[in-house]
Amino acid sequence: MQSGNSLSLNGSLADKQIALGVTGSIAAIRVVDLVRDLARSGAEIHCIMTHAACQIIHPYALEYATTYPVITEITGRIEHVEFCGICGRADLLLIAPATANTIGKMAVGIDDTPVTTFATTALGSNKPVVVVPAMHEAMYNHPAVVKNIQMLRNMGVTVIDPRIEEGKAKIASSQNIILEVERLLGPRDLVGRKILVTSGSTAERIDPIRVLTNRASGKTGVEIAKEVYRRGAETTIVHRFLQDLPFCQIFAESAQEMLHAVLTELNKGYDAFISAAAISDYTLDASHEKIKSGQDLVLKLKPTKKIMKSVRSAYPDMRIVGFKAETFVSEEELIKRATESMKNSNLDIVVANDVGVDGMGTDENRVFIIDRERRKIHATGKKNLIARSIVDALVQIL
Repeated sequence: MQSGNSLSLNGSLADKQIALGVTGSIAAIRVVDLVRDLARSGAEIHCIMTHAACQIIHPYALEYATTYPVITEITGRIEHVEFCGICGRADLLLIAPATANTIGKMAVGIDDTPVTTFATTALGSNKPVVVVPAMHEAMYNHPAVVKNIQMLRNMGVTVIDPRIEEGKAKIASSQNIILEVERLLGPRDLVGRKILVTSGSTAERIDPIRVLTNRASGKTGVEIAKEVYRRGAETTIVHRFLQDLPFCQIFAESAQEMLHAVLTELNKGYDAFISAAAISDYTLDASHEKIKSGQDLVLKLKPTKKIMKSVRSAYPDMRIVGFKAETFVSEEELIKRATESMKNSNLDIVVANDVGVDGMGTDENRVFIIDRERRKIHATGKKNLIARSIVDALVQIL
């Protein structure tokens, strides 16, 4: 690591070409937003549509979104070979949404639409293929559809599970679709690694209604977990703000619950622990009943157990990344305190920031990433870019 490095503004899919197959599910109306999100990540997208898809969304909409003509039939240009042949232009074939009809045809090698022809060509060329089912729940549960999806997985196809809501197997979120694409096309420098991340604030019960907590939003921890996932790691996050994420989440509210969850999970065999949570320093014995309002209240606080020290004691060889937050101190003092924290908790990397200035609950941050050799990176910007720089530092020591 070198001092003063700035973070790259290149998207995670910069210079990648994606062939996007669209089939005749009503979820096709979501594809314009998906295209825009892929483009924001730096990808170049070329769309292929079935006749049924064209009856739901006009090809002009996707031509406008991608800036490229939409392929609605295979012509003498042999578009399927141009993009998905052995030396084809596309880095990946993404089929979103994928109907039961298209999934069944892909499973048995039927090519009677432009999308299924692209699929057969991509699979025969060993190109990455991602399928995003969207249909009614009853169709999704049909034994033949279940079997066909498993057949695709056996062929090496990545199938992104839908969200089951209101009797429908709804198309996965654009965030999760893009994460899977990034996972397939990214550096994959954490493949075979297991990484545990903690995130956000904890909350200590005062009574059944009230809690003591802090202002941490959990945005940094979630971005770190997403970054290690997109780079191929088996990822688990422990936090109390559960959300739509494509990897394992464990709920923990209090500092004690988080400590128990972390130690229990690490016992399953992990390569690294990233403690990004703002864990309560104090707890108390909670009242079993609601405390009446309108009266003076004295709370007797007691210190919580330090998670990073507990983890280091239990797992002396674990790679650990810790965070050190301070308020309104000089850069020199911030780095000094972070280095002391690293020494006291025997950390491999510490991430320091002054939350009195910014960072807590915001979308951007300024941090120093310091390793055992006291080398440091000064990283600023969006929290997803901060996360990338933190994970870059972790990769170097794994």
